[in-house]
Amino acid sequence: MSKPKEYSTMTKDRLMLYTFIALLAITIVTGALWSQVTTPSGWNLGVTVGVCALIAVGIAVGVDALLFKVASDSPLNTASAAVFGLIVTLSYSLGVPSMMVTEVAPLEAPACFSWVALITLIGMVLFKKLQGLAGRKFVNPAAAAKLLVLLPLLFVVLIPADHVTDIPTLATSLGYSGETSFGAFMQYCFTNPMPIAAGNFPAINQNAVLQTLFLEKYHGWVGGASSLAVIIAGIALFAVARRYIKWRITLSYIVTTVVFAGILSAVYGGDPVLRIAFHLFVGSSIFLAFFMATDPATTPLTYMGQAIFGAGVAVLTILLQTYAHFFGGSILALIIMNLTVPKLDKIGKLKPVEGGEEPKLPKGKVFESIKTTACIRCGACMRICCNKLSPILIKQARDKNNMKELMSLDADFCAGCGSCNYVCPARIDLKSNILNFPLSEADEQTIEQTFLSGSMEENLGVYKEMFSAKGKYSGQDGGVVTALLASGMEKGMFDAAIVVKRSKGYLAESYVAESVDDIVKAAGTKYVRVRIMSKLGELIAKGKRKIAIVGTPCEIRAARRIQLAMLSDCPDLELTLIGLFCYEDFNYPILKSEIQRLLNVDLDKAEKTQIKKGKFIVTVDGKESSVPVKDLSAAVENGCLSCPDFASKYADISVGSVGSEDGRSTVIVRSDVGAKLLEGLDLEKTEVKKEEVIKLAVNKKKRAEQNA
Repeated sequence: MSKPKEYSTMTKDRLMLYTFIALLAITIVTGALWSQVTTPSGWNLGVTVGVCALIAVGIAVGVDALLFKVASDSPLNTASAAVFGLIVTLSYSLGVPSMMVTEVAPLEAPACFSWVALITLIGMVLFKKLQGLAGRKFVNPAAAAKLLVLLPLLFVVLIPADHVTDIPTLATSLGYSGETSFGAFMQYCFTNPMPIAAGNFPAINQNAVLQTLFLEKYHGWVGGASSLAVIIAGIALFAVARRYIKWRITLSYIVTTVVFAGILSAVYGGDPVLRIAFHLFVGSSIFLAFFMATDPATTPLTYMGQAIFGAGVAVLTILLQTYAHFFGGSILALIIMNLTVPKLDKIGKLKPVEGGEEPKLPKGKVFESIKTTACIRCGACMRICCNKLSPILIKQARDKNNMKELMSLDADFCAGCGSCNYVCPARIDLKSNILNFPLSEADEQTIEQTFLSGSMEENLGVYKEMFSAKGKYSGQDGGVVTALLASGMEKGMFDAAIVVKRSKGYLAESYVAESVDDIVKAAGTKYVRVRIMSKLGELIAKGKRKIAIVGTPCEIRAARRIQLAMLSDCPDLELTLIGLFCYEDFNYPILKSEIQRLLNVDLDKAEKTQIKKGKFIVTVDGKESSVPVKDLSAAVENGCLSCPDFASKYADISVGSVGSEDGRSTVIVRSDVGAKLLEGLDLEKTEVKKEEVIKLAVNKKKRAEQNA
């Protein structure tokens, strides 16, 4: 992030405010529409809607405030509570159809008020607050609370007797012919009952039924009274908060509904428009599709998971409506699909990519104070990551200390750009949970005491010995790393080494070397980041326990974190860590562009690249071209700016060119493992210019402090 407290303008409270406004608009439209109706109990239906909304919002906000005062682990979320209250109101069924000859108390005032209050109370306490203590919500709170409270009235409110005995089954041909046709019952069920009571019966034809279903229904879910109002409010909310609202679920739901309803129409015959319109626009379906099925907290994170989720809700809804006569079946379908979300989160998970381009960030704002809330599972952090990582999944695995999961998620491959923190509406510090994030002082001390030995130097860290050397292998700056790996493999210190080799063009990738020939093929320095920990996870899963890793300081940090966490679970794991000196890595696309602009050289054709005396040197067709490293600042990875480690302080042995003459490497031995790696190795040792190494180590640490 460019500024310490600069974030996207979207916060959880702002998102809840936008949602509340959209829901309030629907409530007002329904209240105005239904104000034309007076129920048998003498209550105006529009007034009933308003009172229900006041009761639900009041109880929800009150419970939220009360729990905040009496429970230390219950945060104050007024906006979220207010949204919940409106959701309860809008997902409640009101209105008494003209065809209904007996009163159904919960469908009209004043009896409905107590039911709305009870649903809100149970939903807030049991399904919103207590369920949240488990780390996440597994089912939609409003849907679960409504089903739980109204379950005793299953055949009165949820699946009324007339749905089974009087209304024609959906498992047959649907049409408009006769007073007992499905089209006729739609009109008697959903049109204004007042004119019918006065003897003015509605028209029964395609246009009339479509108008009723799409524009004005006087019975059913409060939120679904006007499908048009729901669609307008929903699309407006999607447009304003598209990065945070899972609109793909709604789209998938609508498309699947149209297709499945069309198939049923082909099977049973009748008017396909009537069947499709019913399944799309019956109040419970249309409102749930836009405002409940898209609830971030209880729906999948991945795009593919969201598409499957929406399709699943649609299919189950239609099956319940068609074969169980449950016109509000979408609410049960939603809860069923909510329970599949942990599995759906694993489908369509983005695959990390090398050389990702920097993302285009939304509008930002500098905040004076930061309010952190629980994750709302919007998935915005996953979409903004330039390398297609899953920051929120990484944080969850880190919280559980699940190292296997962290390795599979490539939790060491973060560019450090901070974009995930920037877009997170909950203001969760996702960046610090990446494995290559700088260590805390306590972690530093633990790693030094557990794995390293020698004397402490303020800027270089713990080490036993420091010298300049040249090995027998040709390679970057003396080929010392190649010599160390070959020696270790020949002595049986490890049987696999994770190294880095060029892949496509100048891009690089981690590579498992299992022979000296493999090691030699990977010689040379690459100044771009690669994924290493996933390779380590794969080797551990295959039963490998003696493994060497060559990496930059941030990669060594990640390896030590994993090694430390796995001491108890995998005590026989032996890692040999060879750390490289590193001042900064580069973003591949930008570096390629800058090298082309400054040197007129195609970086992908480079035979060798190296940094010497402040110059970035590129060799193409045997010809060297160079540019000052400072001129490539635009290509430096943001994460490098906050990294304080130059000389790989936590490795067993550190290697770099700084402090040595051309063709030689500076070697810092930091542990007994590093000393053992050197045993019997034929190296030409000379003095090293220690002050040069310290100078860069100090400069990098100062830069990190400035960018912390």
